[in-house]
Amino acid sequence: MKKQLLALFVATVSFSHSVSAAQYVSADHKIESKLCSISANEGFSAARKVAAQHGVNLSRFSKSILCNGDDIRNIAKKINDNAQQARVIEVFAKNTQQETQLCITALKQGLAPVKEKIGNLNSLKCNGEVVTDFVKRYQNAAI
Repeated sequence: MKKQLLALFVATVSFSHSVSAAQYVSADHKIESKLCSISANEGFSAARKVAAQHGVNLSRFSKSILCNGDDIRNIAKKINDNAQQARVIEVFAKNTQQETQLCITALKQGLAPVKEKIGNLNSLKCNGEVVTDFVKRYQNAAI
């Protein structure tokens, strides 16, 4: 399995009111092609499980299978990166309480202005979590 393998993929994209992610399918019945499509659609861990069932070892640390000239691990990573970028979260203030406004300020302007107003950041909870964790989780959200 050390030779380079090129597996052909056919991307099918279904369009509705919103764009969905591309779905990859294997062009032939080889296990390597199947592993490439599983890696692209479900992630590297899923591909490793199927590979183990067929006696194929997929390493997390070294190249083992190439999919269209790209390492199988990179295929899975690209799909995961695209899925994270496509996920959009909208954060909004549900009320006009001072704590709620401080949480929104922390997202928009960072923690420094909030720390000036309240001093101890650990005392402010946003959606049930400490404001620092809240900002880490939602800092790239649409406000």
